[in-house]
Amino acid sequence: MIPPIGMAIAAMTVMLWIIWSDILRTRRRMPVLYALRIALFLIVSGIMVLNLVRYPNYFSGGARIFAMLVVLVGVAGAIHFGRKLVLRH
Repeated sequence: MIPPIGMAIAAMTVMLWIIWSDILRTRRRMPVLYALRIALFLIVSGIMVLNLVRYPNYFSGGARIFAMLVVLVGVAGAIHFGRKLVLRH
């Protein structure tokens, strides 16, 4: 089983990679991909919040802060892709 900090590190790595790869691309993606990314980011953030609430004893001080940072990046990423979806030309 993956420890909670391992799941948080994996989620952070994937989310930052998706945001980074999107920023580097000049060509616009299909709207469906933006919607899927928004859903992915919100689902991962929700799972991290659920784990923080349901299993608070699994997270030490540093792991809890990192998990909250993952939630923050997930919500910010969803907002980023939501803006790109709405502001498409």
